[in-house]
Amino acid sequence: MPLDANSIVTSEQIDQYRRDGFVVVDNVLSQDEVKKMRQVTDALVEASRNIKQHDDIYDLEPSHSADQPRVRRIKQPHLLDPAFASLVRHPKIVKVLQKLMYPSIRFDVSKLNLKAASYGSAVEWHQDWAFYPHTNDDLAAVGVMMDDMLLENGPLLCIPESHRGQIYNHHDANGFFCGAIDPSRGELSFEKAVACTGRAGSISIHHVRTIHGSAVNTSNRPRRLLLLQYRAADAWPLVSLPIVTGK
Repeated sequence: MPLDANSIVTSEQIDQYRRDGFVVVDNVLSQDEVKKMRQVTDALVEASRNIKQHDDIYDLEPSHSADQPRVRRIKQPHLLDPAFASLVRHPKIVKVLQKLMYPSIRFDVSKLNLKAASYGSAVEWHQDWAFYPHTNDDLAAVGVMMDDMLLENGPLLCIPESHRGQIYNHHDANGFFCGAIDPSRGELSFEKAVACTGRAGSISIHHVRTIHGSAVNTSNRPRRLLLLQYRAADAWPLVSLPIVTGK
């Protein structure tokens, strides 16, 4: 029986995405799929014990050590294990994107952002468009929740309707690209941000122009979020970015 997209994402959620620039869709992945991703992620973190600096696979936290491995990001996880590769074309994720974006979509890149219990670093406010400018803005990032996302463990925070506004400066005071919006400029009301919370197996989707970030993980539980970047088939990159093979 063909998969019914209307049973996964509602018309109200479609309206919310178009109005606010982000939405959470519950229970997209099974608990078995979530369990497998956690196992693979734990193995990758364990394998980082002897890594002493950032490389093609790992971005490390400053406090990372062999005794207490702390990984901030795993690059291109879909190239590292079939558990992540299978999600790129997961039928439920694709159906949701087709309803929110465009019938024909392309997958671009992936990353796995990790926040260790009682530690994981914050992510500064930014727009993905600053990193991925294309010929049009029909791009979105899917956040696959591998853990329950609650306020205390640093969920994604999005500013509603910011995808309808301007592209903000992502350079520091010296003019160097830093990939973040400086809050001290007073250009935005960050208190309007909404947390993308949900149970493990749910997904968030945010538009490429949506301003977002996340806080420190203050809970005693890890926060693992797999991010998959997609674009409409007629959106072509305006800059060429280096491809991280993960090898």
